[in-house]
Amino acid sequence: MSVYAQVSGLTLDQLSCVTTLVKCNEEELLERERDMIQSEFIVVEGVVRGFVLNERGDDLTLSFYQNGNAISPAIMRGVKGRSMYNLQVVSRYATILVFNCLKMERIMSYNTDLQQFGNAVIMFDSLRRVEKEVLLLKEPAKTKLAWFRKTYPGLENQIPHYFIASFLGITPTSLSRVRSKL
Repeated sequence: MSVYAQVSGLTLDQLSCVTTLVKCNEEELLERERDMIQSEFIVVEGVVRGFVLNERGDDLTLSFYQNGNAISPAIMRGVKGRSMYNLQVVSRYATILVFNCLKMERIMSYNTDLQQFGNAVIMFDSLRRVEKEVLLLKEPAKTKLAWFRKTYPGLENQIPHYFIASFLGITPTSLSRVRSKL
């Protein structure tokens, strides 16, 4: 958890009673769009993606989370307690720390180190979203792929390329062409 901010041993002990270590398989959903949000997540091992389905049923990838990443906090992935998108394991398997939201919030209310951790997660998530948003609006496919490779080293060889194409706002065909040129 110290990737974002230091959390004391005492706080970790308190969190242990509201935390479960879950093993998941590829394609398993951690959370579905419109579900009530009940958990916070940290990816211990594996790859998880956040995605939505548009009105035509097209799958649009919004985010990727890898080893050590906290998944966007409930406050950023939901409205009125309901999830705005889906969370899916895209690696062969994943190990996820699952925190009960309500109990974690209670612990957070009297642990400043956990509050700082939460703030750091929100800041990291916000910066990553803004960076991607500007990239998608402004840059050509070649620059988008270069950014992806720098931001997510090695991920290109671990997951289906149509997830990456969707994430970068380009077609799988365009991604294939750009990959062959870089």
